[in-house]
Amino acid sequence: MAHFPHLESGCMGQYPIRRVLLLRSNASETPGGRRRAVFDGAGSAVKWVLSLTGLTASEADAIQALFSACEGRRHSFMFVDPSANLLGGTGDLAGTWWEKGPGAAIAGGLIGPETGAEAFSLTNTGAGWSGVSQALPIPEGMTYCLSAWVRSAGGGAVKLGIGAAERVWEADSAWRQAWVSGTGGTSPVAFSITAPPGGTVEIHGPQAEAQIAPSEYKRNRGRGGWYPRARFESDELNLEGEGPGLYACEVRIVSPWEE
Repeated sequence: MAHFPHLESGCMGQYPIRRVLLLRSNASETPGGRRRAVFDGAGSAVKWVLSLTGLTASEADAIQALFSACEGRRHSFMFVDPSANLLGGTGDLAGTWWEKGPGAAIAGGLIGPETGAEAFSLTNTGAGWSGVSQALPIPEGMTYCLSAWVRSAGGGAVKLGIGAAERVWEADSAWRQAWVSGTGGTSPVAFSITAPPGGTVEIHGPQAEAQIAPSEYKRNRGRGGWYPRARFESDELNLEGEGPGLYACEVRIVSPWEE
């Protein structure tokens, strides 16, 4: 499906990025004065304001092409939130958001690199590299970064993968942030964290982002930050010239809130 294009830098936006969450509730009041409010997820929305400067001609053309194809705010497109963790259920690697490979066992109750932060152990009893993964229906041609804090009391290895892009890190008794970046290659885009046969590694803060390097961990209890029903908020797109071959614009995007 159509998606908002990434910049030539490999990122989805430029700072500052404004993100507003609009949550709606339906309220009623009885004749006796008792008031009841119920959350209305269908009426809630997320909005972004992207202030883009120094755009090349090809970057400006890509944004204009998507705007024209969508006929302004008429049609929807996929928007990957540049400020979000794309993975779901990152606080529970044993939960239903994650697919476990052959021989992979997850145990919780561990403490992460920060006080109160949850961590999990991944033990692989299989014959090959195995662990946990998520496959997301996001654009396969974009650059992503997968990261996680890892350690292994007895020493060991951990592999992070984005499609065919993989990177092996050596873990020791100290927490360190391991990461890999690359394009998805195929859709859905698979993000994986695996251990070698017989290996055990502790994991905290798995995160996938639409950029080339990791940022501070953002925990998700539910789904990740990708929105397949996003739209332009306006029927006007003002691209302004900043100089020879350079352009700027402010893009406003809105999407239904996704639980």
